[in-house]
Amino acid sequence: MGCATCLATFAALETHESTKERAARLDELEPNCRCQAVSVSEHSPGCVGDGEALIRILVAPQHTNKNGHPRAASLADAERGGLSVFREHLALDEDILIIARELVGKARAIQGKKAGVSGVLRIECNTLRSFCLHPENEPCYCVYDTALQNRRSHAEAFQRVAGLSAGVADTRRAALFDRIKACFIPVDEFRGGLLKSLAPERGS
Repeated sequence: MGCATCLATFAALETHESTKERAARLDELEPNCRCQAVSVSEHSPGCVGDGEALIRILVAPQHTNKNGHPRAASLADAERGGLSVFREHLALDEDILIIARELVGKARAIQGKKAGVSGVLRIECNTLRSFCLHPENEPCYCVYDTALQNRRSHAEAFQRVAGLSAGVADTRRAALFDRIKACFIPVDEFRGGLLKSLAPERGS
C-alpha cells in the first residue's frame, strides 16, 4: 500500500455525504490504522510521531463539567468526524488563536458568553495509538497527519468504529479519558495565557 492510496482515501473522506461518518468510513476503507505509517496530506511535514504532544482545545460548557474540568465528551469527535488536534511542536500561537476564536464564536452564537476556552488536553500521541480496551487485542485509536494548506500542524485522531456493537465506542472513550484527564492544562496556564481572553466570562 503506497502513499497514493492513503492520500486518495483521505481526499474521498472530504467529499463524503456526512462528515459525521468519517471515522466509520475510514475504518472500513483502511482498517487497522494502516495509513498511520505514511503521510495522508500533501501539505504535511511528515507523519505524526509516537512521542509527539498533541493539543486539543476544550470549549466550555460542552467539553467541561460545572467545575470547569474536562469531560469524556471532549473526545467524542474521534468516533464521528475526527478529533482535531494541533501537533504542539509545529503549532504557531497565531494558528491556535485563529481556531480557538472560531470555536468560541460558534459556541457563543448558541450559548452566549458562558461559552469559552476552558483549557487544553496535552496528549502524547502514543497514548492514543497504544490504547486498547480489554479484552480487545488491537489498538482502538489511530492518529493521522491531516495537515491543511494554511495549518501544517493539524492532525486528527479517529476511533476504529466500523462494525462496533452498541455502547463499545462510549466505553472506550470513557476508559481513554480516565488515562488522559490529568493532562488537562487550564486556559490561564497554556502558553502563558495565550487563550485567556477567550475564557468563559465569569458570572455569565
